[in-house]
Amino acid sequence: MLPVILKAATDEAYNNLVNEYIETYNEKPSIQQENAWKKLLDLLQELNVPHPIILEYPIFTERADIIFADKDKAVVVEAKGWRSVKKLGDNVVEADGELHLDPCYQLNNYVYKLNFFHSSNLKFKGLLFLYNTRDYSSEECKTLRTIEELRNELKNLPSGDLNDARKIVDSKLMLKHTFIELVKKVKEKRLKDVSKVLLSTGYGLTEEQMRVLKDVLDSLAKGERKNFIIQGESGSGKSLLAITLYLEALSRGYFAILAYKNNRLINAVRQALGRELSSLVMFYSTGRNIGIGEKGFDEWFSKHIKSKESKTDIDLIVFDEAQRMTDNVIRNSPKGKINVYFYDDSQVLIGNEAGTRENLLKYLQNVSEYKLSSPFREPKQYLEFVRKILQGEKAKSGDFDFKIFDNITDMFNELKNEKNHGMKTALICSFTESEGDNNNKTSWESTKNIRIGYPLQSGFDLYKGMKYEGNEIKVKWLMDEETEYPRYWKGELDSLKYCSSVYGSQGFEADYVGVVWGRDLIWHNGEWIVNPGPITDYVGGSSSLKKLANNPKKRDKALLLLKNRYYIMLTRGIRGVYVFFEDIGTAKAVKGLVQ
Repeated sequence: MLPVILKAATDEAYNNLVNEYIETYNEKPSIQQENAWKKLLDLLQELNVPHPIILEYPIFTERADIIFADKDKAVVVEAKGWRSVKKLGDNVVEADGELHLDPCYQLNNYVYKLNFFHSSNLKFKGLLFLYNTRDYSSEECKTLRTIEELRNELKNLPSGDLNDARKIVDSKLMLKHTFIELVKKVKEKRLKDVSKVLLSTGYGLTEEQMRVLKDVLDSLAKGERKNFIIQGESGSGKSLLAITLYLEALSRGYFAILAYKNNRLINAVRQALGRELSSLVMFYSTGRNIGIGEKGFDEWFSKHIKSKESKTDIDLIVFDEAQRMTDNVIRNSPKGKINVYFYDDSQVLIGNEAGTRENLLKYLQNVSEYKLSSPFREPKQYLEFVRKILQGEKAKSGDFDFKIFDNITDMFNELKNEKNHGMKTALICSFTESEGDNNNKTSWESTKNIRIGYPLQSGFDLYKGMKYEGNEIKVKWLMDEETEYPRYWKGELDSLKYCSSVYGSQGFEADYVGVVWGRDLIWHNGEWIVNPGPITDYVGGSSSLKKLANNPKKRDKALLLLKNRYYIMLTRGIRGVYVFFEDIGTAKAVKGLVQ
């Protein structure tokens, strides 16, 4: 597995790189990548320094070319063999006829991430090595052109040994901010150069993300009418890029709207952005015919917005969580000159949600399509582990902290321990056993609002007589979208006294998440099946999970939606996910699948 550690650059290093790349990605490197490695190894042999060398070090979704190690410091070198380079605006260049991330931005992105998130606590610095061109220059990083210049720089770095290199490789990169915290940090700094602000917090955009940003902003500048659809799996940075697009457009004077369906997420985003920046954060679907994708929006917009704004045309609409759109919402949604749709087919929750790639391409015209290929929040191996478990296959969770608990109080103790060490924790429960009391959302007396405890609305008595820290165990559903949800995900409410449903967890995350796996998706006779009885989710009316689960002809659809839900719930943790099963047989089966 990448990276590769070398005591010195040798002829065998090339084969090591190819083999480790194949083991890491289960595919062969491209011819361009192979040629770049050959040239780089030739240069390293000519460099001939005593420092141990780390090649192709993974930094979340990307890889640093070279790291030279010392006892308490390290130098990251981004090497480029481009022959011609031309800047194309903010943070993008054209190199040898192709678009790439600005190399200083890319280098600084690596260095900031390592300094913010690397558990070794080493001090990292960066050098850009452009060995074939003098076209490019920047004040954003130190640029070297020759082997001699690089050799002189490394003289200032005392030589470490292979143990120092292994210390870097064996340490972990761990995110330190949730999405909502990050939005607040961006707002608190300044509106202009949002991508630079993100860079300085360790959350610089990847080359994939920057290409989307550039293409959208270019289309705005040209006055085009166009739709962009961007697919990305859980944790790939969709919401981060959506916020960036919205703020970058506002900073350039465009009339931009950021649109969601999830009222819990939209309220948290509005609070994080503040009143001024959140005035055009809107719903794309409301059920009251005033969402952007609903027929009454134009009339509502003319009455409430056009009369207040000197500029009335909508330049840009950014739709986050577009997988939750219905067919009609997709048809009615392109109200901006430019419309951007972020979606993930595997996060559809209700029977009538239709925001899939097929439907977006079916209903939208003049479409440019992109894919954010790699996860940012959780390791790729862990996401694959979750998928395999939900397909009933054996799998390994890798280095990610995944644990199954036989007793919910043991899981609570572990979560509390992490919280006492400064970690943000959260509890997510299956939408079962109690439905929530919409008439008394904040009441602790309504049985409908209690998800864990006794008595429960369903009569389920697993928690009868159970105590936690000397008191009867009692956990309430998060219900109030404007007060409870934003405060919970900011860490202001006790994470072990409230729990979120899948609707309230989509778009959120915490360092450690406890998942209560209910009796809705259970293992029976060697396969996953739907158990309709405990399900209390009536959201969506005739298309609700409860209605689908009770209809034998639509149970396959219900099974798919349940798997989607557990995929979301099991991927909300940045550092770890802990699980308690309310069905003993299912717990035993999943333990057998975890390798």
